[in-house]
Amino acid sequence: MPLPTLNLIGPGRLGLTLASLWQRHGVLQIGGLRARQTSTVAAAQATLGTGLDCSDSPLPPCDYTLIATPDDAIPAAVAMLMKEPGLAVDSVVFHASGALSSEVLAPLRSRGIHVASIHPLRSFAAGAMPATLAGTWCGCEGDAQALARLGPLFDALGAHRFQLESAHKTLYHAGAVLACNDLIALMETALRCMAAAGVPREQAWPALRPLIDGTLANLDRLTPAAALTGPIARGDRQTVLRQLTATAELDPAVAAVYRSLGQVALQLARLSAEQEQALGALLEARP
Repeated sequence: MPLPTLNLIGPGRLGLTLASLWQRHGVLQIGGLRARQTSTVAAAQATLGTGLDCSDSPLPPCDYTLIATPDDAIPAAVAMLMKEPGLAVDSVVFHASGALSSEVLAPLRSRGIHVASIHPLRSFAAGAMPATLAGTWCGCEGDAQALARLGPLFDALGAHRFQLESAHKTLYHAGAVLACNDLIALMETALRCMAAAGVPREQAWPALRPLIDGTLANLDRLTPAAALTGPIARGDRQTVLRQLTATAELDPAVAAVYRSLGQVALQLARLSAEQEQALGALLEARP
């Protein structure tokens, strides 16, 4: 019995990773590939060893269509699919965006298509594609029939799934951005402070890494409130004042990060009412 087929629109790092893993696990076969640049399709064909270049031709009929373009390009991909003559009734079209809900695909329902969104909580940075998605959690929402058919595809890769509400997709993605993208920004602010203190980046990162790993390990076994350490957890107002002053002198943007995260830390800290009030006034004050 032939394997189900997948058309891939936007064979970038995420889409190509999924397509490659499904092909390797014998779950799906690759049908058509489409991208804005033919060089992107050629690179995908080289990676997959298969796939029809449909940049300037209709997509073949398929069981699944994955839109893995940048978020801003998804509506255009939907409009393009609405004109595809071979788009099969009862097939599934899904995207992997964390920011947009499956409702961006809603026009396709008029053609008898089931739509959904499944977003892997995984960083697809430049460089080698992930060799596996085992253990990766995926946020899922959309039509029940689409999710029922997509679920086994992700299960075959060892991924885990949880249900989302479409209306709350923006907050879900904001949480992912804070945990991943903004973590990079936070590490950059830490490295700037260390460099200004005379610790070169090449020494600061390996010095900070065990501290970071230990903090993550604490979060694995404790609540954020119980895992919190440092001057705010201790109610050490003078230390916080000195650090606010020093970071403001270094860079107002670094001071703003320190202040904003300090306010969140204060919500977690187990302090007396007097300590909380004093630190809260300090963190809210502007130079």
